[in-house]
Amino acid sequence: MDSPARRKSTRTRPSKPPLGERAVVDAGLRVLRREGLDAVTMRKVAAELDTGPASLYVYVAQREELLRLMLDAVIATVPLPALPAPPPGDWRERLAGLITDVVHTLNAHPGIGRVSLGSIPTGPAWLDLFDRILGLLLAGGVDRQRAAWGCDLIALHIGAVTYEVAVAQPAHGDGPDALQGALESRHAQASIEDRLAALDPERHPHLAASTAELTAGPAAARLALGIEVLISGLAPS
Repeated sequence: MDSPARRKSTRTRPSKPPLGERAVVDAGLRVLRREGLDAVTMRKVAAELDTGPASLYVYVAQREELLRLMLDAVIATVPLPALPAPPPGDWRERLAGLITDVVHTLNAHPGIGRVSLGSIPTGPAWLDLFDRILGLLLAGGVDRQRAAWGCDLIALHIGAVTYEVAVAQPAHGDGPDALQGALESRHAQASIEDRLAALDPERHPHLAASTAELTAGPAAARLALGIEVLISGLAPS
């Protein structure tokens, strides 16, 4: 027979928070930030919620759906700039700022950007984001077909930049710090400065003459250039 103390402990144990789709997604994001994207399994997320994997399938059909929901939850935290009133003189700045915010937000959850590669996200927040991106391009006078393809290019650029942060070892902070840490990690792993300094100028004259420029500049400036090139290439001449 249980002792009074044991019975009291059982009765006063804090109840588990109610399960639901949002609780499962939040638990998945906690596992992601702590252990990385590959560690996000239904079993680990269930353990995070102190339950069994079978109970999650009521709310999430499979791991792939969970990852898509996690991506959308992260994107939902990015504030969307208002569309400019005519004449839309600052549409480029608004679009550049939005893309930058998306990259930094995804980098605060290393690996989640990979979910957008290889398939087209269709979650509500992702659709809200790209409706606003498309609206900004159209406000800038970009042809509708060109703007639509431009959305695909912007999505690919965001995915590629955030993927590079995800594969950098070790991870370096969040947001802008993660981007800078990934750049430094890539340079260090390749011993890029030593490799460039050792180039034969006869065989690689342009690389050898551009050693300082190839390794110069912070990650934020490189990101800004990529976004500028994308937007300028899409803008009407």
